[in-house]
Amino acid sequence: MEEIIENPDFDEASEILKEYLSREYTVQINGLCTVNYTGRAASKLDRGERLLIKKQDSALLVHGPDNYQPKNWQPEVDSFNVEVRDESLVLKARRRNPDEMVEVYFDNISLITVDQLVDKSELKIAGHEVDIHESIEEEPEMIEEGLKVVERERETPAGFIDVFARDKNDEYVVIEVKRNPDYNTVLQLQRYVDEIEEEFNGNIRGILVAPKMTDKVLEYLEERDLEFIEVAMEDVISDYEAVDNGQKGLSDFDAEYSAK
Repeated sequence: MEEIIENPDFDEASEILKEYLSREYTVQINGLCTVNYTGRAASKLDRGERLLIKKQDSALLVHGPDNYQPKNWQPEVDSFNVEVRDESLVLKARRRNPDEMVEVYFDNISLITVDQLVDKSELKIAGHEVDIHESIEEEPEMIEEGLKVVERERETPAGFIDVFARDKNDEYVVIEVKRNPDYNTVLQLQRYVDEIEEEFNGNIRGILVAPKMTDKVLEYLEERDLEFIEVAMEDVISDYEAVDNGQKGLSDFDAEYSAK
């Protein structure tokens, strides 16, 4: 467990959430709050004690004290914003495609926990991205000849870059690793590239590294002059075996909303 904070004040809570929400951690917040949703519809949850969970894949769920279904949720969040405003802490979670926003206004926070969880039934799956990070650091030439790793988990306003490097021409390279890349992965990589371009004022390359790629996601990359490198998992993990990942996802559940 990285953090367990009981009854934090809003300044302390804000620091913790800004550090961990955009990273691959499970974050839990217990508190008194109201929740607004805008997007394909609009809904509002009046003041009540709730449990907010941000999962390691950036899924967001807001639960009440009963019922197994979340009262509000996002299957994937592209960006988080946290600020202390008047007598509340405001957490905004935005999804860009489609454009949706969940705003949570905490009047009180009784508990925050931060952890990295491993589901043993999917242990190999959970470790894939980290294994690729480590393999790139140990052997940069698996990406391309002459690549030199500058830093792993480099922090930017847009989040943490998986691998930050320089190529043989001494140009900066931003590397994002995903085992199942999608459109949001491309947008995240583009945000990282934009942040580094602003910081260093130069030609910045963006590379998406993954064990597989769909034609559509490849098209999104090419539209933005971003690159793709395929890394086979069996080349990274010697005893790799494919695991059936055909489980029901969050989008298969139909949470109930109360319309405004």
